[in-house]
Amino acid sequence: MSTTTRPGGYFITGTDTEIGKTHISCALAMGLVQQGYSVAPRKPIASGCIKQADGSLLSEDAYRLQQASQTKDSLQTICPYQFEAAISPARAIQQSGQTIGLDDLVQACQAPSSEFLLVEGAGGFLSPLSDDALNADLAKQLALPIILVVGNRLGCINHALLTLEAIQQRHLTLAAIVLNDLSQQADPNNLIDLKNKLPNQQLIHHPYQTQLSPIRL
Repeated sequence: MSTTTRPGGYFITGTDTEIGKTHISCALAMGLVQQGYSVAPRKPIASGCIKQADGSLLSEDAYRLQQASQTKDSLQTICPYQFEAAISPARAIQQSGQTIGLDDLVQACQAPSSEFLLVEGAGGFLSPLSDDALNADLAKQLALPIILVVGNRLGCINHALLTLEAIQQRHLTLAAIVLNDLSQQADPNNLIDLKNKLPNQQLIHHPYQTQLSPIRL
Protein backbone atom coordinates (compact mmCIF):
# COMPACT_ATOMS: atom_id res chain seq x y z
CA MET A 1 0.00 0.00 0.00
CA SER A 2 1.33 3.44 -0.92
CA THR A 3 2.52 5.68 1.90
CA THR A 4 1.92 8.85 -0.09
CA THR A 5 -1.60 8.28 -1.41
CA ARG A 6 -4.43 7.88 1.08
CA PRO A 7 -6.13 4.50 0.69
CA GLY A 8 -9.53 6.10 1.23
CA GLY A 9 -11.74 8.03 3.59
CA TYR A 10 -15.34 8.81 4.54
CA PHE A 11 -17.15 11.64 6.27
CA ILE A 12 -19.98 10.13 8.30
CA THR A 13 -22.92 12.44 8.83
CA GLY A 14 -26.58 12.02 9.65
CA THR A 15 -30.07 13.33 9.19
CA ASP A 16 -30.23 14.30 12.88
CA THR A 17 -28.66 13.68 16.24
CA GLU A 18 -29.11 10.35 18.07
CA ILE A 19 -29.64 8.32 14.92
CA GLY A 20 -26.63 6.01 15.26
CA LYS A 21 -23.74 7.76 13.50
CA THR A 22 -21.17 6.39 15.92
CA HIS A 23 -22.66 2.90 15.77
CA ILE A 24 -22.40 2.92 11.97
CA SER A 25 -18.95 4.54 12.05
CA CYS A 26 -17.71 1.77 14.32
CA ALA A 27 -19.23 -0.91 12.09
CA LEU A 28 -17.49 0.66 9.08
CA ALA A 29 -14.20 0.78 10.99
CA MET A 30 -14.49 -2.90 11.89
CA GLY A 31 -15.18 -3.77 8.27
CA LEU A 32 -12.15 -1.79 7.09
CA VAL A 33 -9.89 -3.43 9.70
CA GLN A 34 -11.09 -6.85 8.53
CA GLN A 35 -10.05 -5.85 5.00
CA GLY A 36 -6.55 -5.05 6.20
CA TYR A 37 -6.73 -1.27 6.41
CA SER A 38 -5.12 0.84 9.09
CA VAL A 39 -7.95 3.14 10.19
CA ALA A 40 -7.60 6.68 11.55
CA PRO A 41 -10.86 7.65 13.29
CA ARG A 42 -11.55 11.32 13.91
CA LYS A 43 -14.40 13.03 15.74
CA PRO A 44 -12.91 16.52 15.96
CA ILE A 45 -15.44 17.96 18.40
CA ALA A 46 -17.93 16.44 20.83
CA SER A 47 -20.30 17.73 23.49
CA GLY A 48 -22.08 15.74 26.17
CA CYS A 49 -18.78 14.26 27.34
CA ILE A 50 -18.46 12.55 30.72
CA LYS A 51 -16.37 14.14 33.48
CA GLN A 52 -13.88 11.67 34.94
CA ALA A 53 -12.64 11.45 38.53
CA ASP A 54 -9.50 13.42 37.63
CA GLY A 55 -11.56 16.21 36.08
CA SER A 56 -10.83 15.25 32.49
CA LEU A 57 -13.59 14.67 29.95
CA LEU A 58 -14.33 11.47 28.05
CA SER A 59 -16.15 11.33 24.74
CA GLU A 60 -17.82 7.92 24.69
CA ASP A 61 -18.13 8.20 20.91
CA ALA A 62 -14.39 8.75 20.53
CA TYR A 63 -13.68 5.80 22.83
CA ARG A 64 -15.94 3.53 20.79
CA LEU A 65 -14.27 4.67 17.57
CA GLN A 66 -10.85 4.00 19.08
CA GLN A 67 -11.81 0.46 20.06
CA ALA A 68 -13.52 -0.41 16.78
CA SER A 69 -10.60 0.93 14.72
CA GLN A 70 -7.98 -0.89 16.79
CA THR A 71 -5.88 2.24 16.53
CA LYS A 72 -3.04 3.39 18.75
CA ASP A 73 -4.20 6.99 18.38
CA SER A 74 -5.00 8.60 21.72
CA LEU A 75 -8.48 9.81 22.55
CA GLN A 76 -7.09 13.34 22.50
CA THR A 77 -5.93 12.81 18.92
CA ILE A 78 -9.25 11.32 17.88
CA CYS A 79 -11.33 14.01 19.60
CA PRO A 80 -9.29 17.06 20.69
CA TYR A 81 -12.24 19.37 21.43
CA GLN A 82 -14.48 17.99 24.17
CA PHE A 83 -17.23 19.67 26.18
CA GLU A 84 -19.35 18.44 29.06
CA ALA A 85 -22.63 20.22 28.33
CA ALA A 86 -25.02 18.16 26.20
CA ILE A 87 -25.68 20.99 23.75
CA SER A 88 -24.51 21.75 20.24
CA PRO A 89 -20.72 21.99 19.92
CA ALA A 90 -21.07 25.56 18.63
CA ARG A 91 -22.98 26.64 21.74
CA ALA A 92 -20.57 24.72 23.97
CA ILE A 93 -17.66 26.66 22.44
CA GLN A 94 -19.46 29.95 23.05
CA GLN A 95 -20.14 29.09 26.69
CA SER A 96 -16.54 28.04 27.24
CA GLY A 97 -15.13 31.29 25.93
CA GLN A 98 -12.76 29.42 23.62
CA THR A 99 -12.09 30.29 20.00
CA ILE A 100 -12.41 27.22 17.80
CA GLY A 101 -13.09 27.66 14.11
CA LEU A 102 -13.33 25.69 10.91
CA ASP A 103 -9.56 25.73 10.35
CA ASP A 104 -9.04 24.17 13.79
CA LEU A 105 -11.56 21.43 13.06
CA VAL A 106 -10.00 20.68 9.68
CA GLN A 107 -6.59 20.41 11.31
CA ALA A 108 -8.01 18.05 13.95
CA CYS A 109 -9.05 15.67 11.17
CA GLN A 110 -5.56 15.21 9.76
CA ALA A 111 -3.99 11.75 9.78
CA PRO A 112 -1.12 9.90 8.06
CA SER A 113 -1.79 9.45 4.35
CA SER A 114 -1.24 5.69 4.69
CA GLU A 115 -4.34 5.36 6.89
CA PHE A 116 -8.01 5.14 5.93
CA LEU A 117 -9.60 8.28 7.37
CA LEU A 118 -13.00 8.07 9.06
CA VAL A 119 -14.37 11.44 10.21
CA GLU A 120 -17.59 11.51 12.20
CA GLY A 121 -19.51 14.76 12.45
CA ALA A 122 -21.68 15.90 15.34
CA GLY A 123 -25.43 16.10 14.93
CA GLY A 124 -27.02 16.45 11.52
CA PHE A 125 -25.41 17.59 8.28
CA LEU A 126 -26.44 21.23 8.80
CA SER A 127 -25.88 21.29 12.57
CA PRO A 128 -23.45 23.99 13.78
CA LEU A 129 -19.98 22.86 14.87
CA SER A 130 -18.55 26.31 15.62
CA ASP A 131 -19.34 29.99 15.07
CA ASP A 132 -18.12 29.80 11.47
CA ALA A 133 -18.90 26.22 10.48
CA LEU A 134 -21.64 23.65 10.04
CA ASN A 135 -20.94 19.95 9.60
CA ALA A 136 -21.50 20.66 5.91
CA ASP A 137 -18.64 23.17 5.88
CA LEU A 138 -16.23 20.69 7.44
CA ALA A 139 -17.31 18.03 4.96
CA LYS A 140 -16.75 20.48 2.10
CA GLN A 141 -13.24 21.32 3.31
CA LEU A 142 -12.25 17.68 3.77
CA ALA A 143 -13.81 16.66 0.43
CA LEU A 144 -14.29 13.05 1.56
CA PRO A 145 -17.07 10.84 0.18
CA ILE A 146 -20.13 11.06 2.42
CA ILE A 147 -21.80 8.25 4.34
CA LEU A 148 -25.29 9.46 5.25
CA VAL A 149 -26.83 7.72 8.26
CA VAL A 150 -30.63 7.84 8.34
CA GLY A 151 -32.36 6.86 11.55
CA ASN A 152 -35.31 4.61 10.69
CA ARG A 153 -38.18 6.40 12.36
CA LEU A 154 -41.23 8.46 11.42
CA GLY A 155 -40.23 11.31 9.11
CA CYS A 156 -36.96 9.75 7.99
CA ILE A 157 -37.83 9.87 4.27
CA ASN A 158 -38.25 13.63 4.40
CA HIS A 159 -35.07 14.04 6.46
CA ALA A 160 -33.09 11.82 4.10
CA LEU A 161 -34.21 13.66 0.97
CA LEU A 162 -33.56 17.09 2.49
CA THR A 163 -30.09 16.08 3.66
CA LEU A 164 -29.25 14.50 0.32
CA GLU A 165 -30.28 17.74 -1.41
CA ALA A 166 -27.95 19.71 0.87
CA ILE A 167 -25.09 17.31 0.08
CA GLN A 168 -25.69 17.58 -3.66
CA GLN A 169 -25.88 21.38 -3.52
CA ARG A 170 -22.32 21.38 -2.20
CA HIS A 171 -21.17 19.07 -5.00
CA LEU A 172 -20.02 16.41 -2.55
CA THR A 173 -19.83 12.73 -3.38
CA LEU A 174 -22.32 10.46 -1.65
CA ALA A 175 -20.75 7.04 -1.10
CA ALA A 176 -23.75 5.39 0.55
CA ILE A 177 -26.90 5.88 2.58
CA VAL A 178 -27.29 3.67 5.65
CA LEU A 179 -30.82 3.20 6.97
CA ASN A 180 -30.22 2.40 10.61
CA ASP A 181 -33.02 0.70 12.53
CA LEU A 182 -33.31 2.40 15.91
CA SER A 183 -35.49 -0.32 17.41
CA GLN A 184 -36.77 -3.79 16.66
CA GLN A 185 -40.08 -2.16 15.68
CA ALA A 186 -38.53 0.01 12.94
CA ASP A 187 -40.78 0.30 9.89
CA PRO A 188 -39.45 -1.94 7.05
CA ASN A 189 -41.49 0.03 4.52
CA ASN A 190 -39.13 3.00 4.92
CA LEU A 191 -36.42 0.95 3.22
CA ILE A 192 -38.74 0.24 0.29
CA ASP A 193 -39.68 3.92 0.04
CA LEU A 194 -36.06 5.04 0.08
CA LYS A 195 -35.15 2.55 -2.64
CA ASN A 196 -38.01 3.85 -4.77
CA LYS A 197 -37.08 7.49 -4.19
CA LEU A 198 -33.32 6.97 -4.64
CA PRO A 199 -32.85 4.18 -7.18
CA ASN A 200 -29.36 5.37 -8.20
CA GLN A 201 -27.87 5.53 -4.69
CA GLN A 202 -26.12 2.79 -2.76
CA LEU A 203 -28.52 2.04 0.07
CA ILE A 204 -27.56 -0.19 2.98
CA HIS A 205 -30.04 -1.45 5.55
CA HIS A 206 -28.58 -1.86 9.03
CA PRO A 207 -30.99 -3.85 11.23
CA TYR A 208 -31.35 -3.16 14.92
CA GLN A 209 -28.43 -4.70 16.83
CA THR A 210 -27.25 -4.67 20.40
CA GLN A 211 -23.80 -5.86 19.29
CA LEU A 212 -21.75 -4.49 16.45
CA SER A 213 -21.19 -6.36 13.23
CA PRO A 214 -18.88 -5.06 10.49
CA ILE A 215 -20.12 -3.13 7.46
CA ARG A 216 -18.22 -3.47 4.19
CA LEU A 217 -18.95 -1.14 1.31
